[in-house]
Amino acid sequence: MSAEPEAPQPASDAAPDQPDGVVREKGAEFVLPIVIGTCAFYLGKKATDTQTHRWNLYVRGANGEEITHVVKKVVFFLHPTFHNPVREVLQHPFEIEEHGWGEFELSVVLHFNDDVQEAPLELFHKLKLYADADSANQGSKKPVVNEQYEELVFSEPATAFLDRVNGFQAGPALPTPAIAPHFVSFEPAGDVRQLLRARNQVAAMAASLQRQYDQMA
Repeated sequence: MSAEPEAPQPASDAAPDQPDGVVREKGAEFVLPIVIGTCAFYLGKKATDTQTHRWNLYVRGANGEEITHVVKKVVFFLHPTFHNPVREVLQHPFEIEEHGWGEFELSVVLHFNDDVQEAPLELFHKLKLYADADSANQGSKKPVVNEQYEELVFSEPATAFLDRVNGFQAGPALPTPAIAPHFVSFEPAGDVRQLLRARNQVAAMAASLQRQYDQMA
C-alpha cells in the first residue's frame, strides 16, 4: 500500500507576540514529521460477530525517530461504543490495541511539552480493517495498514523550545513496536533526516541572525 504525504499541518496559528510574554523566534520554524496509522489483523477462526479484527492505532516518528522531545501526550478518541473510548498515552510508544468489527474515523489529539507553548493539535484518521478489492492483501494473513504522513510545522516557535530541540540528542534506542515490520516507508530515512536537519539548521541560523539584528537596532 502506498500513502501520499498530506499538506503540512500548522502546529498553531497563534501570533508571534503573545500577551503571556512568551518570547518567540521571528522568521524561524521547526518541523516534526510524524505518521498516524492503524494496523489491523483478521482473527480468522477466532473471529466473532463483534470481534473480527485485532488492530493497533498509533502515532510515530516518520521513520522511527523519537518524538517525545516535542510530544508529551497523545489522546485517542475511539467510537463511543467502545469501553473507555478516550485513551491517554503518556509515553513511547504512543499506541493502543483494540478489537472490533467496524471501520470508523478516529480523532487523535497531540499534547506538546510545556516549553513548546502551543495548544493541543487535533488530527483525524480512518481505521481501516479490510483490504481494497484490488489489493494483494485481499484474503491473505497480512495486516491491513493505513498510514498518513503529517508535518507539524511550528512557525516562529518559542525561543526556549527551539534552543532545546536544536540541541536535542536522542537517548538509548526506544523499544521497537511489535508491528513495526508492517510500517509504511514514505521516504529513505537518511534523506528525510538530512533534509530536516538542514531545514532546521537554516531556521536556527535565521533566528540567530534575527536576534543579532534586533540587538543592533
